[in-house]
Amino acid sequence: MKLRTPASQALLKPCLLVMAGGLAAQHTTLPFSSDLASLVFVASLIACAWRASRPVALFVAGFALFMAAGLDIVESRIDRQYAGDSMLTRVRVVGAPQVRGASLVMQVAPLGDARVPRRVRLSWFEPPVDPRLGDVWQLEVRLREPRGLSNPGVFDYETWMFREGYHATGYVVAGRRNQLLWAGEASVVDRFRDHFAQRSLASAASREIAAVIVAVGVGARHLVTREQWDVFALTGTSHLMAISGLHVSLAASVGFIASLAVIVPMRRRGTLLVPAVLAGTAVAVAYALVSGLGVPARRAAIMLALAAIAIVTRRQIDAAIVVVASALLVYCTDPIASLTPGFQLSFGAVILLLWLARRRDRSLPGMRSWLRQLLVVQIFLAFGLLPLTALLFQRIAVVAPFANLVAVPLFSFVVVPLVLVALATGGFADLTLEGAAWVAGHLQALLTRLAAISWADTRTAAIEGRAWLFLLLPLAWVTLPRGWPGRYAALIGVLAMLVWRPLPPPNQCFDTWFLDVGQGLAIVVEAGDYVMLYDAAIAWRGGGSVAEQVIHPFLVSRGVRRIDDLVVSHNDLDHSGGVRAILAVFDVGRVIAGEPLEGIGAVGCAKGLTWTAGGVLFEVVHPVPAFRMQGNDRSCVLRISSGRHAVLLTGDIEDNAERMLVQSGANVGADVVLVPHHGSLTSSSVPFVDSVRPQYAVVSAGYANRWGFPKADVVARWQDKGAQVLTTGVSGAAYFRVCADGGVVETRCERLSRRRFWHAGTR
Repeated sequence: MKLRTPASQALLKPCLLVMAGGLAAQHTTLPFSSDLASLVFVASLIACAWRASRPVALFVAGFALFMAAGLDIVESRIDRQYAGDSMLTRVRVVGAPQVRGASLVMQVAPLGDARVPRRVRLSWFEPPVDPRLGDVWQLEVRLREPRGLSNPGVFDYETWMFREGYHATGYVVAGRRNQLLWAGEASVVDRFRDHFAQRSLASAASREIAAVIVAVGVGARHLVTREQWDVFALTGTSHLMAISGLHVSLAASVGFIASLAVIVPMRRRGTLLVPAVLAGTAVAVAYALVSGLGVPARRAAIMLALAAIAIVTRRQIDAAIVVVASALLVYCTDPIASLTPGFQLSFGAVILLLWLARRRDRSLPGMRSWLRQLLVVQIFLAFGLLPLTALLFQRIAVVAPFANLVAVPLFSFVVVPLVLVALATGGFADLTLEGAAWVAGHLQALLTRLAAISWADTRTAAIEGRAWLFLLLPLAWVTLPRGWPGRYAALIGVLAMLVWRPLPPPNQCFDTWFLDVGQGLAIVVEAGDYVMLYDAAIAWRGGGSVAEQVIHPFLVSRGVRRIDDLVVSHNDLDHSGGVRAILAVFDVGRVIAGEPLEGIGAVGCAKGLTWTAGGVLFEVVHPVPAFRMQGNDRSCVLRISSGRHAVLLTGDIEDNAERMLVQSGANVGADVVLVPHHGSLTSSSVPFVDSVRPQYAVVSAGYANRWGFPKADVVARWQDKGAQVLTTGVSGAAYFRVCADGGVVETRCERLSRRRFWHAGTR
């Protein structure tokens, strides 16, 4: 098989130019409209007719193509006049509902209601019955534009919703008006997938094992639990849960062999290769369609189709041109797909395998053992894809090569073939499903044991500064020939990534992060190697907490493994809800609490408690032990200072506590202040604001929250004293570096620093 020809080189440059244009579009905030993007795209195609302008025209075409597709999603979002309103509407369930604790999440489309956009993600807490794919419901819903929390080092939920094409999110309002109108109007493909899921649930020993069979068989992953995803991520086997190129290729092989078995007895003359190849390709394309046409499956189907065309027309197969052409086709038909990890990892893996095949004849002539070849491939992919996986998932799956050494053969030659037989046949379908489930169950048990190894969970800190060099070093194993000493720099790069941590603030400086946690509070303070967490945000009655979704990944991105002090201002759920989740994951030195926490031993927070770290003074200025207070006014108020400059953390204190602070003569002056009680009218009294006189006043409040925080009068009071008021729901996480020499020397608002044209509030 020829890997590189003049034809592939001629196609490579245009493809790269189009992709580069798409990459540029992914990082833009230019004020485009979909009409303008379409006009620019047409103009760029016309400009391609002139050779001199072709490179620029191709780049612009790629840019405009992504912008047109992206702006179509953005401009189709819910009209803001309906956002937040309670609406009674009729919808059809168009995506398999997913159970998340006590809630159910489903994708719906409206039936003749112009107020509801065409693709909506709905959550329903404790539904009376489980909706099914194709059901038509009358529901009372509250919708809003797709918007997520914005924090560094944390999963970008808003970008994920953009990639999935959602135009609104919301929830079902509990009540009697919610009722099923009629059931079962799913498409033929959806009914087939749902039927296969029900058969798998009946054949497997547990719902978890059935989830694996359904994911492998028809690409539906709604049954896979969060705990299972964690195991797959830790062992580097998540790719097995997607319909990948491996699965599609196996389907093609099954179709090829089955067609030969039918054709050979019937045909006496002529070649058997062409009809067998066409049959195998048809089976692969059908399998990709049934699986939902995910990016890896789409890529594999296109590559197989191009290879089949080459075989039928008796042309030499050029592997490079097949990869390049398939990438261009996937991008042109679905530009937003290029933003997905599946696109990047799928094509990245194929390119690496082609590179290995190109080098194998020269570098690996003595490999005779199939097992050794498989191990070499896994190690090669682990080093080659490490930069991408570290950037995308902030994790290095150390056990991945060993886990895949077992998992890939079992899936390739046992589980997937049995599932394919079950998909294609009826008589022995249950028997083959039971066999696949038995093997998948034992494999899952093995992966669970591997994931439980203490060093398997190797998270990486945020990539910044010199960490970019560490990130690129593993590529030495891929690019340098076998036997070169420089290849072992790859191992140094992996070790460096594992121990890397962003530089802490210098002595007599401290960093403060007001995290975007919705309607709640969580603040991280770093002073040298010292780390303090002030409040742990909310936990939900349906299960889960913001601590798991935001605080934990943020601290991991900072390389934090130990929290020296966990300060809980008071015992309201939006401040203390995530405490247990934090204690379960991190080594916490001391818990300080303004109010008693049930089942948790904590030091009482009282005026006079002080400590120092990194040349920074931490002092509690409220509450006063002599005064009996409870609730919000019992909040632990902490002043953090370096020299004359300080940050004041106020919890939920109200005007009574504020009055006491002012009258006691406590030093509450600060450069940065947490606006008390999320900007409520019961707080931020004029005397207190006069005493603090900050440069920045930060409100921790959810975007468009139902209480209307922060109140306009409160914002005006702080602004009248010269403060710049930031609300986390609008600005995202707010960062400040405060130093003894210079005060606030660095600031950053996360939503502004990472904004793209699809982020809400950027247009």
